[in-house]
Amino acid sequence: MDSFERRIDTFLRSHGLLEVGEPVAVGLSGGVDSIVLASVLLALGVPVRAVHINYRLRGEASDADEAFVRAWCAAREIDLVARTFEGPWPSEASVQQAARDVRYAVFEEAARAVPCDKVAVGHHRDDQAETVLLNLFRGAGPEGLAGMPVRRKIAPESSVEVVRPLLCARRRDIVTYARVRGLAWREDASNTLSRYRRGALRKHIMPLVEQHFGEAAAENIARSGELVRDYVDEVLQDALSEAFEAALARERAVDEAAARALPPVLRRRVFIEALRRWAPGFEADARAAERLEGLWAMQPGRRLAFGDTVAWRERGRIVFAPAESGDSDAPDSSRCLAGEGVLEISGGYLHAERLKAPPDDLSAGAPDEVYLDARAARFPLRVRPWAAGDRFAPLGMSQRKKVSDFLTDERVPPHRKRSVQVVESAGRIVWVLPLRISEEARIREDSPEALRLWFTKKE
Repeated sequence: MDSFERRIDTFLRSHGLLEVGEPVAVGLSGGVDSIVLASVLLALGVPVRAVHINYRLRGEASDADEAFVRAWCAAREIDLVARTFEGPWPSEASVQQAARDVRYAVFEEAARAVPCDKVAVGHHRDDQAETVLLNLFRGAGPEGLAGMPVRRKIAPESSVEVVRPLLCARRRDIVTYARVRGLAWREDASNTLSRYRRGALRKHIMPLVEQHFGEAAAENIARSGELVRDYVDEVLQDALSEAFEAALARERAVDEAAARALPPVLRRRVFIEALRRWAPGFEADARAAERLEGLWAMQPGRRLAFGDTVAWRERGRIVFAPAESGDSDAPDSSRCLAGEGVLEISGGYLHAERLKAPPDDLSAGAPDEVYLDARAARFPLRVRPWAAGDRFAPLGMSQRKKVSDFLTDERVPPHRKRSVQVVESAGRIVWVLPLRISEEARIREDSPEALRLWFTKKE
């Protein structure tokens, strides 16, 4: 074991990243960082499974990377999981984030197949310094200035962790180890392309920083990130967790009274944490938190979009819901049930059963189970999201009213209104599911047969 391997071994043990003999999935791009990472872990006796993703972003060069990794693993009898991603990719501004999402999804899949609960990646101290500066330039808070953690969950609810065994090493030390060991690797020219922020930082800014502040500048920046990380993990995170739990309401919502009671700095952090949890893929920052706080000055029902998530202003809280929820313009939003049986609809299943006579107790199973007069509720039944202009006579009322007004009267929250569905028979609404049946379809004394409808949610 040489000095570099000994340093990585000490780092692994001091942070409890890997137990003796514990298998690990290793992200193997073919670059010097990942090649050295896999080589050191093998030298330390760690069972390794390699994972490579070909994004096809660099044409023949990407295919050559994959061929190199396959040959490298075959020569060492390393099990390799290789995936090719064909796209389509989003706009160039977000392609790196999209590639990262693909990468970590494949990493988690590979780790579960081993099975193991660790994925090792080749980030080093120079990467850490760049991350701290990038987060500083975009106005990140303490968590951003803390840089990359040594270990973290690969996804919020996952048991798989990402570990970074090379965070204690500079890139120059990694390259020196590779050369001494005679290791070959692939160079990715896109790592220094100026159109990417990290590439511009690496190619233009960091050389100037080291020119004016010395070669230790990157090390000092990374060390500053570690100091902030200690503060975040040991002090701030507990305060943030307490603040978030205090302001957290049920059903993906932030309680207004509890959030307003927090100091402004913690209130903003609560909103950022809410976006991180409930708006995946959206880059939450202080500006986004200010937009959310501004919702309190708006009328209930107003909303803001954050990527694929919508934040709704309600009385006493702000609710986070998927943007596409209840989209009545979707071409497949309408479903038909031709006869008795089960129909899969949005959010669950609609069951239908024809009864020879109405039951004695019409309230059994309400509100998800209803009984209708079979003369008014005839097959086929159509299930669809309600639309503007829909009208029906709610049970107990003789006059028809707009479904939109009915939902308001029932105090249905704005973010849930769009997902409400109606059941139609012969073009007339017989059930606003699961709130109220229509007066026209209710069971009467002379009803010869009944139609039993009930809704079950998807697991």
